[in-house]
Amino acid sequence: MSMPSLLGFNGTADYRQTVTTLPQKPVCLPYELRTEMTWMDFCHPVNPMGTPKPFIQAMHSALVEGELAYVPDRDGHVLRDELARYLGIDRSCILVGTSVTKMIRATAQAYACGVVGIMMPAPADYALAISNAGHDYIEIENPTSFATLDAYTARSMYGDFDGMVLANPSYPTSRLLQSDTLVHYLETCGWVIVDESYIELAFGAESLLPLIERYSNLIVVRSPSVTFGMPGVPLSYIAANPATIKQIRQFYDGADATMFAEVLAKSIVRHGDYLERTHEFLDTEIPWMQCMLSLIPGISIHPAEGNFVLCEFTPGEEMRLSVTCAEELIVKLQLAGFLVNRLAGSPGLPSDEFFCVCVRTREENQKLLDAMRGIINGDK
Repeated sequence: MSMPSLLGFNGTADYRQTVTTLPQKPVCLPYELRTEMTWMDFCHPVNPMGTPKPFIQAMHSALVEGELAYVPDRDGHVLRDELARYLGIDRSCILVGTSVTKMIRATAQAYACGVVGIMMPAPADYALAISNAGHDYIEIENPTSFATLDAYTARSMYGDFDGMVLANPSYPTSRLLQSDTLVHYLETCGWVIVDESYIELAFGAESLLPLIERYSNLIVVRSPSVTFGMPGVPLSYIAANPATIKQIRQFYDGADATMFAEVLAKSIVRHGDYLERTHEFLDTEIPWMQCMLSLIPGISIHPAEGNFVLCEFTPGEEMRLSVTCAEELIVKLQLAGFLVNRLAGSPGLPSDEFFCVCVRTREENQKLLDAMRGIINGDK
């Protein structure tokens, strides 16, 4: 069975095809089929600890007690108040929503149509959100590495642009964004969006959120759904200068808000111990996963700072392996019960031999590594 991309990549060479062409097949499998699958999903870089039990209990109680029968608060007052206390900022600096894509689109709609730079490689969702907001976009690539290109070099290579979309850390390169690089963009662009969906799950990460006090053109997007391992409950928020939030609010009415934002509000900010355990685990598991992947014949890894590792199938000429390319490896992994994200055709990647593996529990990671090693060596 051919599996569609689970993180926005669809194998095309140009994101404009993604924007203008609707998929002929559903982007997700039917619920009935997914519940019967035994595959281990290494495509989604969410918290390997899983959804905290108090979250599940809170959602269960909301269903049983009829809380979901009420219309949700479009302004998300409860969640905004809790997030404000947790982040140490004023509630006027926060706008609550559902998916990160919708938050990016709402932000882009608040600015006059122009040209927006997108640092590659990146999820196709960024380009889709920017295009749906009426902007043109430029795919910006670093010709020498996967580090974010500085603003001055980007302009000299690609021309002028009004806005910029960055990530911290970026997917799929798993690289953190340096504050001085961001400042260069803030000082030369009308507005800059930084997606920090994976910041809480990164290795040695430092959020760029404090910069919103100094730069009114900085918009930081975060996703508690990723942080707390619940991608089935879309929840995200924007943090920015109060004037910027007010401007975005004119184009975002909060109509897609859910009651789960209110139900989980207090739980989200009261689980510091859960995040501490997550950080302790990932601080050792991310380096371990990189090391183990690099020891598999034919696999090269790129340094990871997020909870996902960018890999490349690069066998030497003298190697006699049972697979000839990344596509063959990924298909055989799928047949063995493991899903990894194939990145063939993604802008910003120099070949079709790249794929991305997220970090799960040690037991699950070991099973993937054993399967990958066995397939490449011809043992499976």
